[in-house]
Amino acid sequence: MADTIELTVTGMTCHHCEARVVKALKALAGVTDAQADHGANLCTVTYDPTQVEPAAMVAAVTAAGYTAALPG
Repeated sequence: MADTIELTVTGMTCHHCEARVVKALKALAGVTDAQADHGANLCTVTYDPTQVEPAAMVAAVTAAGYTAALPG
């Protein structure tokens, strides 16, 4: 069963940045899709909650050089 989460990601300024964030997220086991929008500072991630937690997604985005925050 897949869940979807929308992360706030700051620091993205172009499509290259979006690609780096998406690549970092898709490298995580359990992430099946990621779509980033630098204009809206958002990244929508589809994932299997039995394999990956949102905190790991935040850590992956941070390791890629951007700042991420969970919703709420």
